[in-house]
Amino acid sequence: MQPGGARMEPEAPPEQAAQERPSPFGRFEAALAAIGTGWILVLMALICADIVGRAAFNAPILGVPEMVQFSIVGIVFLQLPLTLRTGGLTRSDLLLGALARARPRAAQAMQLLFDLTGAALLGIIVLTTWPLAHTAFANKEFFGSTGVVHIPTGPLKAIIILGCATMALQFLLHAWRAFRAMIAPPTAARPT
Repeated sequence: MQPGGARMEPEAPPEQAAQERPSPFGRFEAALAAIGTGWILVLMALICADIVGRAAFNAPILGVPEMVQFSIVGIVFLQLPLTLRTGGLTRSDLLLGALARARPRAAQAMQLLFDLTGAALLGIIVLTTWPLAHTAFANKEFFGSTGVVHIPTGPLKAIIILGCATMALQFLLHAWRAFRAMIAPPTAARPT
């Protein structure tokens, strides 16, 4: 394992990494993350405009705190899949790193279990959020103060479902990689 929770696979040489193109799924995850980043930029501009309006004109923009609260959840679920793909999720890999040095197959088995557990938990979130999203769209549920700002909750629940489903698929891809590494024949030690 490498710092930051990166995977145990050896890194590709820089010239090879530059030639490799991300898969369509990787590009999809990057697009979701880019949407989340754009959302952050829009929020920053909105907050700055609210501050200027409040300080200079004594006229704040109504609903900014609600929009920020609402947006944080959406941004997180848009950016989590790419964070997992790139090994950026926070985790402690002290045990896994020591196990990888002593017993690589056992470490891969533990990684496989971690990835399958992650996929299962995110699948549960998708399954439990789906009816909530359906209800939110059907009943036109909203978030905010009545008469001030109404933010529909259905789209946020759809973003949660999309982010969790994408992340569950990424966990399954990692699990497949760990499984293949676990059953692969051991490589001969390189002379030093």
